[in-house]
Amino acid sequence: MIIELLMIGNEILIGKTQDTNSNWIAKRVTKYGHQVKRITTIGDELETISNTLKQIILRKPNILITSGGIGPTFDDMTLQGIANGLNRNLELDHHAYKTIKKTYERAHKKGLLQLEGMTKEREKMAYLPKGSIPLPNTVGTAPGVKIIEKNTTIFILPGVPAEMKAMFRNIIVPILKEQQGNFIEKGFLFSGIGESQIAAYTNDLEKKYPQLWIKTHPKIGLSVEVEVSITAFNVENGEKLINEALNEIRDIVTKLNGKIKERESI
Repeated sequence: MIIELLMIGNEILIGKTQDTNSNWIAKRVTKYGHQVKRITTIGDELETISNTLKQIILRKPNILITSGGIGPTFDDMTLQGIANGLNRNLELDHHAYKTIKKTYERAHKKGLLQLEGMTKEREKMAYLPKGSIPLPNTVGTAPGVKIIEKNTTIFILPGVPAEMKAMFRNIIVPILKEQQGNFIEKGFLFSGIGESQIAAYTNDLEKKYPQLWIKTHPKIGLSVEVEVSITAFNVENGEKLINEALNEIRDIVTKLNGKIKERESI
C-alpha cells in the first residue's frame, strides 16, 4: 500500500517539539512492506490543513495517517480543518462523547483532575467530521478518527507519542499485517574510499537494477566509513537481486582498495 503521513503542529515548525512520530510510524509501515511516499509537516491553521488534505487526496494514497491537533485547546484544529477539506460538517459523535466523559470522570475520582464534568473544551473533542468512526484512545482522552474518502482511508491520531503509538498498534498494525508486503534491506560498511569515489559505479548499478534502491551514507568524515544499503519493496526475487548487486559493489570497493566491514542487516 501507498501511505502518506501528515504531521500537524506549530510546535514542530518552531522547533519546540521534535517530530519523532513520523519517524516511528515510517519504520513500522516499511517493516510490513508498505511504502511511505510523502511526509508533510504543517501548522495549526484551518486553511493550511484543509488545502493540504485536498492535495493529498488528489494523489490517492491508500492510507493517510495524521498526527496532532485533536485535543481540547483552541489551537487544536485538525478535525475542523479535515472536515473543511472534505466538505463535511463536524457532528457530535455520541459514542465519542460518552467515552471522553467516562475518561474524565475516572481521572477526577482518582484525584488526577480537579475539574469535574464535561466542559465546552472537553466536548470539542467529540465533534467529528460527518461519516467518521471514533477510534479508542487507551492511553489518553481524545479519540482518534477513521474516515474513508474516495480511495483513501484517513486515520487521525493524537500527537502525544504514547497515545499515537498505542492507537497505531491497536488499529493500524492489523491492517498493515493483513495486506503485508515484502521489504528487504541489506548492506555493509566500507572504509578507505569516499562516497564520491564510488558514486559513478552505484549510478550504473541503479540502471542495471531499476527495481532496487541503492544508497550510500557517509558515516564519519569524507572517507573513513561509508554505509551502502540496498532496499527492495515487493520485488520478485528481491533477495537474489540484492545479493547480486551487493556482490558487485563489494568487488568495486575491493578494486578501489577499500576495506569492507560486513554488516548483512542494516
